[in-house]
Amino acid sequence: MTRLLYDDEKLRVRVCGGIHCAGNGGGRALEDAFQDALEAAGIAAQVELLRAHCLGACQDGPCVRIAGERFYHVQTADVPGLVRDEILPRMK
Repeated sequence: MTRLLYDDEKLRVRVCGGIHCAGNGGGRALEDAFQDALEAAGIAAQVELLRAHCLGACQDGPCVRIAGERFYHVQTADVPGLVRDEILPRMK
């Protein structure tokens, strides 16, 4: 089976890049914060960081999905805590 978009060996983090989330501090700013925090934790190569077109919760954005679990109203200041509390414990 050909994998075009996803690496099943990595933990997947999706950051909403929809217009509402991006306008509320999500999108690129949130992606950059995750990338920086993942690199600081030494796990950037083990995490697949993706921008989602929309995660379907515009009223609760910015939204992030970590390994299928949704987090709402996420700001860049929240990212180090999410990496520590939600991503690191899920690593294989």
